[in-house]
Amino acid sequence: MSTRLWIILLFLASPCVPADSPQQLAAIGDLPLVSGEILHDVRLGYRTAGTLNADKSNVIVFPTWFTGSSEDLQRFDKIGPGKLADTDRFYVIAIDALGNGISTSPSTSQRQPVARSPATPIDDRLTAAPAPLTPQLGIAHVHAVMGISMGGMQTFQWLGQYPDFMDKAVPLDGTPKQTSYDLLVWQAQEQAIELLQAKGADNAEIMGLIDSLGLLTLWTPDWFVANVPPEGLAAFRAENASGEEPMDPHDYLAQLRAMLAHDAYADFAEPAYPEHIRAKVLVVGVPADHLVNPAPGKALAEAVGARYAEIQSNCGHIGTSCEAWKVEAIVNAFLQEH
Repeated sequence: MSTRLWIILLFLASPCVPADSPQQLAAIGDLPLVSGEILHDVRLGYRTAGTLNADKSNVIVFPTWFTGSSEDLQRFDKIGPGKLADTDRFYVIAIDALGNGISTSPSTSQRQPVARSPATPIDDRLTAAPAPLTPQLGIAHVHAVMGISMGGMQTFQWLGQYPDFMDKAVPLDGTPKQTSYDLLVWQAQEQAIELLQAKGADNAEIMGLIDSLGLLTLWTPDWFVANVPPEGLAAFRAENASGEEPMDPHDYLAQLRAMLAHDAYADFAEPAYPEHIRAKVLVVGVPADHLVNPAPGKALAEAVGARYAEIQSNCGHIGTSCEAWKVEAIVNAFLQEH
């Protein structure tokens, strides 16, 4: 695989990038994929926050969640003073995942638009050896990699692929491998989009249905019964709709299929995936998560002697947000330990 995405990732930790930067795009060039195809003219979106210390030892890499952006990580208070990624202590590099409509995506690619865009699984997303940048920037590894949901899947992937690159890792609401229920939920969305596209539905119609399917699994039935009365459901759906500019369904599919194909164990035979992990790991999961089942993450934590923080919440997949104060305290304590 190409080293270029890791090259730009490490470049972002250079002091030449301002703290709390606006949206930025880095031109990467062509990216060879694990499938053997080439993703051409790759651009990578990112934002930075906090202050890089003198020995460059306080860097946190924070890949985005499914359909999310680096702006969302800041807008939803995941990055900032005292937040999950505490900018009073750390220099945070928020990376826009491929397919999110900001980094190279089917909807934005000039050479490989829409159906011509090759699949980019989790292990193609920002993965390449960091070694070439070590002498250039003096960065052998970062303090931590942290990710939520699909970003948590990326974190699990990096744990095995680049075990010496990070001191610590914090996957939240993610999984190293999909369960049958995860696959069932996401395959239903994939099939719905494919069917509506075949019928000629426009983007707004397609994403309107996907919004509804997403609401079924983002929260739990108990949360809905307690918080959304039947007469308030229409207003709740409108409030949580994609808005006037919904995500392009082709971009949504690209990220969805990356998750469907995700299996951190599949890239390793002997030694097995857990035996590659060297970083200190804190896995955070919510038992009531109906979108990304926490069982594989919990099993991995037990297998490698990592910490597992179980967050009790009826909010489902966003339970770590509903219990943000508790999660921030757990994560910040872990990241500050020597």
